[in-house]
Amino acid sequence: MLKVELTTAISGGRHIAMTAWLPEPRKFSGAVLFASPGGGYSRRYWDLRLPGYANYSEAEHHVARGRAFIAYDHLGVGDSSLDGLESLTIEDIAEADHQAVAQVAARLRNGTLHADFPAIPRATVIGMGQSMGGGVTIIMQARHRSFDAIAPLGYSAIHTVLPQRDAAEAERGKAAYAFSRSTPADQLSVAEASARVADFRYPFHWEDVPDDIVELDMAGGYPVRRTAPDFGSLTIPPCVVAMMSPGYVAAEAAAIDAPVFLGFGERDVSTDPRAEPSAFRSSGDITLAVIPRMAHMHNFAGTRRLLWERLGDWADGVARRLQSTGRA
Repeated sequence: MLKVELTTAISGGRHIAMTAWLPEPRKFSGAVLFASPGGGYSRRYWDLRLPGYANYSEAEHHVARGRAFIAYDHLGVGDSSLDGLESLTIEDIAEADHQAVAQVAARLRNGTLHADFPAIPRATVIGMGQSMGGGVTIIMQARHRSFDAIAPLGYSAIHTVLPQRDAAEAERGKAAYAFSRSTPADQLSVAEASARVADFRYPFHWEDVPDDIVELDMAGGYPVRRTAPDFGSLTIPPCVVAMMSPGYVAAEAAAIDAPVFLGFGERDVSTDPRAEPSAFRSSGDITLAVIPRMAHMHNFAGTRRLLWERLGDWADGVARRLQSTGRA
């Protein structure tokens, strides 16, 4: 684990936990993927180790194809600092994540991250995030220009909505998240909002996900976990509740001028995936992928490798273009 110490006014001795996977230097494609998890999950979501199953590690998939992959826990999540959890704002989380990414990206570029990995001064740094991580990535990019390109996965810049089997249940769930960026922290409760959502299995897992995997994910409760699997987090900063409000990141999404990859499952949190590119009106390079037989938690899906391949090909293409123009 990399323990990246934070250094600005929000730090207070806090740190961000990261894990890095590096390819063989001679195979490096030029792309560095920084990946953050969704609410209720930790950075180990990107390297799933499921008893009795193989080939669920997205990190291994990308590294085998020459990409560097660095997963990190948000501030207030997993192995990152948890102090002050109740008062964290989403802007605090984005700033802390940005600081950690910037430090590790600098170490990659100057060759000090690992003794066996050389300096890569022209590496293309790509930010990707699942669900909460996708929303935070959008905020990071607009406020701090943390990345050369971004890939929000399973997060709608228009309105993130959990699908339900019944239309009335879907509307009741939407009403549970009627907040804004200015809603006071003491009015935000993960437990209270989630109690109004009828079903989490339906939006999170496609029907062909093995029952024992779903049980491993959800047995300890979700999204408020009493116990957590290795890839889960016992904490979710309360401010995250508001991220499912309409237009929560609309201003940030509209300001992003970098390349954008938008990834959704066939059953996911966007009511109209094909409208999603319209939220990123300053970007001239937008890719949309909607993966069949995939629900919101993409890396558990039987079709997960389709998304990994699409995302990886896109990342390599962005790296080639930026390096050919000298922008990386």
